[in-house]
Amino acid sequence: MVGVMGVITAITVPLIADAMDRYEVISASQQVASTVRSARFQAVARNQVLEVQFDLEAGEYRVFEDGGVTPVGELQRLPTGVSFDAGSAVMVEIQPTGRVTGAATITVSNGNEVNDRTITVSTSGRVQLQ
Repeated sequence: MVGVMGVITAITVPLIADAMDRYEVISASQQVASTVRSARFQAVARNQVLEVQFDLEAGEYRVFEDGGVTPVGELQRLPTGVSFDAGSAVMVEIQPTGRVTGAATITVSNGNEVNDRTITVSTSGRVQLQ
């Protein structure tokens, strides 16, 4: 009986750990996408340009106004073990029309390519999480 429990534990622990890693990446990428969407709605409502700036190395992001000078809201941080891919955009500039100056791609990763999630922001301002 103890041997069977040991085998079951040996099988399930790695599966649970992988599921938790995947969940952290999904949750973090949903938060990033939500922040970009929220900034888009705020830009339209305020009739002003807003920027979402990403610090790829620190794993942080924040919304700014006034040409990237004045912070809007809190500084957001990715969870420990989750990071932005080096090829991710460092800024998404949102116009008062809701359109984006240039299309952007932000990839959230935990080092396991299978778990990576990509957020794309089209020039029309549409935010997609894949």
